[in-house]
Amino acid sequence: MEQLAATVNGSPIDNKALNAAMQSMAQENFHATLDEIPRESHAELKSMALERLIARELIFQAALAEGFVADEADVKDESSRILRMMGNPADFWKRLAKRGMDELSFLRMVRKDVTVDKMSARKLADVTEPSEEEIKKFFSAHQDKLRDHERVRASHILILINPDDPDKALEYALELKALIDKEGADKEGFAVVAKKHSACSSAPGGGELGFIRREDVDATFADAAFGQIVGEVGPPIKTPYGYHLIMVTAHEIPSPPTQDEARGKIVDFLKKAKGSKLLEEWVAVLRNSAEIVILNN
Repeated sequence: MEQLAATVNGSPIDNKALNAAMQSMAQENFHATLDEIPRESHAELKSMALERLIARELIFQAALAEGFVADEADVKDESSRILRMMGNPADFWKRLAKRGMDELSFLRMVRKDVTVDKMSARKLADVTEPSEEEIKKFFSAHQDKLRDHERVRASHILILINPDDPDKALEYALELKALIDKEGADKEGFAVVAKKHSACSSAPGGGELGFIRREDVDATFADAAFGQIVGEVGPPIKTPYGYHLIMVTAHEIPSPPTQDEARGKIVDFLKKAKGSKLLEEWVAVLRNSAEIVILNN
């Protein structure tokens, strides 16, 4: 029998669910697996994950108390969405089986998640529209942050590094740069070399990455791409993926928006902030009247 992490009004939260929640939060907060996160961060992550599971259970119980449960159509839609994301269904069910979960357990989990989401959405219907004064105050305080993200349109060539001969990748990257420069360093010439020599999945498209923001790529790659002159190929850049040759073909630096232009974004942000606070206060009320037992094991 799976060991329990906590109980909420007698309903169990087991360690298997807690571990899954920790894995999920590791991806959300650190963009890494739990094993890749320093051990000293695990205790804090565990506490955060357990609080999330407790809140989820409290909201689910509140929904049941009101006679509200997600309907079959919503459960079917969400199950289908998860299966599409997970790729091969047969492999997905095998992975679930290894975790001790059969199809019925999976559907119960999905029904619970959808019920919690729907119940939360019903609660968020109480969120009021921000006033003109709130909108004006937010715009005055955050005008620069409301501008659209700076972006570059970039193509790249990736050269993988052989651990047994790391210098060879740099030499190869320099040879390819010399070849591109000799051919005139235009986008078409870069694409020809990328198609033939890049180890990235973008190679068939000439190394084209489209428009990217700084946060979309490795920090070293971003520093190079956003610092390059448009139309030129920069020197080889080393990242954890290998060496890159980068060509930037456009660089967009949007101007700060007017209040009218930013209005929709401001309203969305303020409503989201109010909604988060409303849910937090609601869960606190539910928690005060609940019997919650945290088990140390």
